[in-house]
Amino acid sequence: MESIQKEFLGETFTYTTEVNEDGKALWTNAIDNEFSKWLYQLRAENRELFKVQYSVSGNAYKVLEKLKERIGVFDDSLLVRAITITFINFIDTRKGRPILNKLNKYVADGDLDVLQEGETLKKSLYFSSVGIRDIEAYSNLSGYKRSKVVKNALYSVLLISINEDEEIKNFWEQEILSQLTNIVKAA
Repeated sequence: MESIQKEFLGETFTYTTEVNEDGKALWTNAIDNEFSKWLYQLRAENRELFKVQYSVSGNAYKVLEKLKERIGVFDDSLLVRAITITFINFIDTRKGRPILNKLNKYVADGDLDVLQEGETLKKSLYFSSVGIRDIEAYSNLSGYKRSKVVKNALYSVLLISINEDEEIKNFWEQEILSQLTNIVKAA
């Protein structure tokens, strides 16, 4: 057994585990539970570590406002958190790959340019300890900063919401909208 240090959000989590001959540390369910508790305490001590700042254009914000009305939520940060987590865990997955391919086409066709027009608004939001784990993992995999992860997720979901393509519309109605609604209800 060895003592291992893992850096997360600029802080250090220390745990004891077995290490194989290649130097790879074993991560168990018990260690994962310890890490989750540590994150929860870290958030209680320093909430600012869980803050993500991002920007959104005026046009994108107008679409977000309409989406808030449709879902029945009136808190920007709640909906943007739900959008981000839905994008990471549901859209940018193997199951969502066909939709991501369509999104890439929309970007190439200039649809994103229309969303990006208007005054730039600076926003910030706080993620839960569970949510920030998803953000950090996605950030590490994609190479995006946390702000870019949120912005990318937001613009992707907004592009899906305004598109008239039949496959996208069905995916929006049957999959994404229900995911967002469930997350918002649970918050």
